[in-house]
Amino acid sequence: MDGKTMNEYILKHHRPKAVQFFAPSIIHQPNDDLSNVQLAHEYNTQFIAQVGSISEAKEAIRHKVDAIICQGSEAGGHGLRRELGSSTMALASQVSKMTSIPVLAAGGIVNGKHLASALCVCDGASMGTRFWASKESIGNPKLQQELIKDNSCDGVVRTTMFDQIQNELSSIMWPHPYHSVGALHNQTSLEWDGKTAQELQNAIDKTELLDEYKSAQKASDPCVVCILSGEGVGEIDHIEEAYDVTLRIEKEAIDSINRLQHFSSDSDF
Repeated sequence: MDGKTMNEYILKHHRPKAVQFFAPSIIHQPNDDLSNVQLAHEYNTQFIAQVGSISEAKEAIRHKVDAIICQGSEAGGHGLRRELGSSTMALASQVSKMTSIPVLAAGGIVNGKHLASALCVCDGASMGTRFWASKESIGNPKLQQELIKDNSCDGVVRTTMFDQIQNELSSIMWPHPYHSVGALHNQTSLEWDGKTAQELQNAIDKTELLDEYKSAQKASDPCVVCILSGEGVGEIDHIEEAYDVTLRIEKEAIDSINRLQHFSSDSDF
């Protein structure tokens, strides 16, 4: 089943209220009558486009999407290569000025203070790493525990080397320019992130690197395998239920906004 057929099957049989697309967010093949945005709208489904640059945002707006998630380079998981992406707040702020549809910030946002900051430049936030570190997450529990260790933003890297390895092992390859992940630094990234793609490819082709990586995947070895994480991970210290995370973030955001209002009312300016 090709991508378009699968998309239409989901839209027809599951009738989602909204769908989110990414990498790329807009798909319109020359031989297709409808783009993926138009197809979603045919089934009365809202379309959310995740973008990592102004050019992607312009394309999404041109295709009349219903909302945009602006993924900054601080984000965990897959995104634009680090030399192509933009920071979260700068991207979200600029995209908000380009459109009247809802714009959400994503990347490095894990608490209410961060949400309050996002609300200064756009309409809200989308959080990945914070809810990856929740009890409801379906991620690997052994790797999940790495998120609540003594981390900081310094310990997160956006790199292509994990995808270069994992694309050799997967039937579904992450395409250029989205073959880049935000992840916790470990032995693998420290060894290979500063080297060229050709050097890594030589090791893949001529050494036991792939076999060793596959063994590490089976063992869930955090020193070797990719652990997706955004730069906000340093402010996550325990795994808890998503409901409790949501309530606390809401309260922290409200408290932060009220504190700013208090500063404003007391100002002599």
